[in-house]
Amino acid sequence: MAVQTNDVGSIALAHGLAIALLVTGLGKISGGHFNPAVTLGVTISGGNPIVVSIFYFLAQMLGGMVGAAFALAVLPESVYKDIKGGAHTLGDGVYPGWSILAEGILTFLLVFTVLMTAVDEEKSNLAPLAIGFAVAVDIIAGAKTTGASMNPARSFGPAVAYSKYGDVWKHHYVYWVGPTAGAIAAAVIYR
Repeated sequence: MAVQTNDVGSIALAHGLAIALLVTGLGKISGGHFNPAVTLGVTISGGNPIVVSIFYFLAQMLGGMVGAAFALAVLPESVYKDIKGGAHTLGDGVYPGWSILAEGILTFLLVFTVLMTAVDEEKSNLAPLAIGFAVAVDIIAGAKTTGASMNPARSFGPAVAYSKYGDVWKHHYVYWVGPTAGAIAAAVIYR
């Protein structure tokens, strides 16, 4: 029997550790860019050339769609439908305006952590752990309201894949506007 949990703490820890491992392993190759909002913040702060960032963005969007297609291919249809393919949707009674603010704050924390620990001239050897911890804290804080996306590619891919089963696009803009605003704010404050 598969282990199933709705425990936000366990989910947050798993995601945070996964990000820390990926940043550790792939950071030297690509800078650990898995998130268009992070890439935007790094680019605005002067850490990436625009041309490189455009290629990162395209790869991130493709990665989000490939990951979502993989989930669609391997999960039983009933499970896939039950979790809406991993697509982000707003929690019950959560207003879009507040959701944009929440996603902005969560993404600000993540991007500011990346800038201060991985991009800054005085980089920290603990940057991957700090970034993973920021992801975990953000998930704990935002899981029940917005799903704590902080990543437009992570939200877009599953929304595309799940479209054949239902509409998850109604408030999809939240997962672009909030993270974009949060990334810009983090970059401006960092500079």
